[in-house]
Amino acid sequence: MGYLQVSVAEVARRAGVSKPTVYRRWAKKSQLVVEALVTQMLPGTEAPSGSAADELLALTEQLISTLTRTPLGRVLPGLVAEMAADAELAHSYRDLVIEPNRARWRAAVQRGIERGELASDTDVELVLNALAGPLYFSLLITGDPIDDNYARAAVDLILARYGTAAAAALPC
Repeated sequence: MGYLQVSVAEVARRAGVSKPTVYRRWAKKSQLVVEALVTQMLPGTEAPSGSAADELLALTEQLISTLTRTPLGRVLPGLVAEMAADAELAHSYRDLVIEPNRARWRAAVQRGIERGELASDTDVELVLNALAGPLYFSLLITGDPIDDNYARAAVDLILARYGTAAAAALPC
């Protein structure tokens, strides 16, 4: 089911409550959908899980899974269209969904820099955008399936640009 097919009436029916009860908690359908999406996000780990390459690979694979195997991937196109017209929805989605995830990715890159696996001049935001951007482009623009080897290839590109000799010595 996509964003446009979500109805507050159906949510209320499934929850066994009235529509006014739903609207007391969420003033708009968009707010309800964003909060529901947060519950669908796969939990992330803040603890270092190995090398920068391992962490970035895991985070990229997790995003692929979220976009292809959870309701987020189905509702995101309609939600993004609605975000263009609803600044409150866009703000809420960015605060509750995008920024917490980007913070985990930033932390992984920072750990890689601190451990000397990534160059000190690594453009952290570019790395995040380079890993995640093509996934959203495929989902929202081209509709192309995400290649099974995308995560590895994307991380390899990042390492080719920002990886150091210290990173090359680590098993991947």
